[in-house]
Amino acid sequence: MLKVILINPGPAISSLLIGKLVLSCSVISVAMTRGESFYNPYLAEVVADLEKKGLVEISEGAKCIFVEGFVNREGSSLPLMIQKSDGGYNYDTTDMAAVRHRVQEEKGERLIYVTDAGQSTHFHMIFKASEMAGYLDPKKVRIEHVPFGLVLGEDGKKFRTRAGTTEKLIDLINSAITQADEILSQKNPNLTPEERHTTAHALGINAIKYADLSCHRTGNYLFSYEKMLRFDGNTAAFLMYSYVRVAGIKRRINAPFEQNTQILLQHPSEIELALHILQFEEVIDSVAEDLLPNRLCDYLYVLAENFNAFFRDCRVEGTLEQSSRLLLCETFAHTMKLGLQLLGLNTVDKM
Repeated sequence: MLKVILINPGPAISSLLIGKLVLSCSVISVAMTRGESFYNPYLAEVVADLEKKGLVEISEGAKCIFVEGFVNREGSSLPLMIQKSDGGYNYDTTDMAAVRHRVQEEKGERLIYVTDAGQSTHFHMIFKASEMAGYLDPKKVRIEHVPFGLVLGEDGKKFRTRAGTTEKLIDLINSAITQADEILSQKNPNLTPEERHTTAHALGINAIKYADLSCHRTGNYLFSYEKMLRFDGNTAAFLMYSYVRVAGIKRRINAPFEQNTQILLQHPSEIELALHILQFEEVIDSVAEDLLPNRLCDYLYVLAENFNAFFRDCRVEGTLEQSSRLLLCETFAHTMKLGLQLLGLNTVDKM
C-alpha cells in the first residue's frame, strides 16, 4: 500500500494522484484532513527532542535551527524559529511536528505540500531540518513542495474587486455561471431552461478551474471571463463541446453497438486521433510524477482538436464504417471524460 499524504491539495492534484494510482491498479491510502491545532500536544515534545539532538541555538532569546545554505538578502543565516522568546510556538514548530507525525505515525511515503510560491523557502527549510532531526529519510520518503503562482487581473496586478478588496471565490463562480448562461442562451436557444441551467453551472465552474489548471502552476496568469468562456482555443468550453458532439452523434444514430465491432483505421484523421488516445496513460503518469496538471490540459486540448479534425473528415452515421467510427468516437469520449474528471471538471450531453 502506498501512503500519500496531501497537505492543502487542490482538487486536481488529489484527483490526478488518486486517479493515476487507480488506473495503474495500485492501492493508495490518503490521510484524513488534520487542522493545525491537531499538532499542539506534540509541540513541546518536538522542541525538547530537537534540543536533545543538539540542533537548537538561542538567537535573541528564541530557540532556532540554522539550516546550512539558507541566508537572507544580507547574507546572514536564516533562522527556523521553533520557539519564540516568550515561549510561544509558531508555524515552524507546527510544521516540524507535522512532518514527524506524518512519517512516524501515519507512515507517509510521499508528502505533497500545495501552497503559494512565496512559502517555498519556508518548506524547504522545514524539509531539510526534518532530515537533520532524523524525522525524514529522503531515501524512504518523498517530500515535496508544490508551489503555485498568483491570479492577476487584466491590468496585470493581483486580482481584486473594483473596490480594491480581494475577490470572493463564490462571487467569481456566480459571475461565471451567469455569463455562461447568457452565452448558452445565444448559442443554443433550443435548450430547455433546466438544461441551460445545468449546463451553465457546469460550464461556468469548469471554465474557472480549467483556466487555472491549463497554466503552468508556478507562473502567474490573467483572469478573464471572456477568454475562459470562449468556445475556441484551449478552454473548458472547447473540450466540453467536443465531448458533446459524440453525444449528438449517438442520439442521431440511436442504435446499440454491433457485437464484435473492431476499430478499423484508414483515414489519416482516424489514425491521428487513435494514436493520441493511446498516449493518455503516459500523460497521466507524467502528471502524477511531476504534479503539473497543465500537461493533462495540453493533452486534452490536442485530443479535442484531433477529434474535431476526425469529425470534419470522417462521416460516421450512415456509412459503411459507422460501427467502427462510432466505437472510435466512444473511445474518445471515454478518454475525454476521464481526463476532465481527473481535473475535477464535469461533462454535459448538450451545449
